[in-house]
Amino acid sequence: MNRKATAVVSSLLLWAPLFVIGPVAQANTEPPIIRAAGCLIPTPKGIVMGINRVLGKIQLPMGRHMAGEDPRQTAARETLEETGIDVDVDALILTLENNQVYLFLCTPKTPITDYSILQSRDKWEVSKVVVLDPHTMRNFDGTIITNAWRFPETRVFLKALFPSGEKANGMGG
Repeated sequence: MNRKATAVVSSLLLWAPLFVIGPVAQANTEPPIIRAAGCLIPTPKGIVMGINRVLGKIQLPMGRHMAGEDPRQTAARETLEETGIDVDVDALILTLENNQVYLFLCTPKTPITDYSILQSRDKWEVSKVVVLDPHTMRNFDGTIITNAWRFPETRVFLKALFPSGEKANGMGG
């Protein structure tokens, strides 16, 4: 894991107790129920997000678990479908909804050099890929995104994770 990813994970560990609902490991012998998984992809220009086609709301790349996948495979597949980015799935950041939803820190396998070509492979779910500063709501190209958040607590979490806003942590510039 690179230094920036390590710093992000370290920051997340400070906030994770606020979001994790229970232990990741299950005490019984039943396999864990996995409903969904996704990725947080910080970049020098912002955080990779999608605009939900039906709801018109901003969301992290995340989606439904398929039988036979582990949470990391689900996160990688959903991220590729929703953003067109093939990722390495790094550290588990947090779990939600009784450990049934997993969010991982992810890194593009190939560095993103042209943010304008990012697009969803799944046009039924995501109409547009944005690389967003959660403080200023500016996309990588400087446009302000006025859409609401699908889960407003996501923005609160991201603003806490990247507290300085524009130009912080290499974002926004």
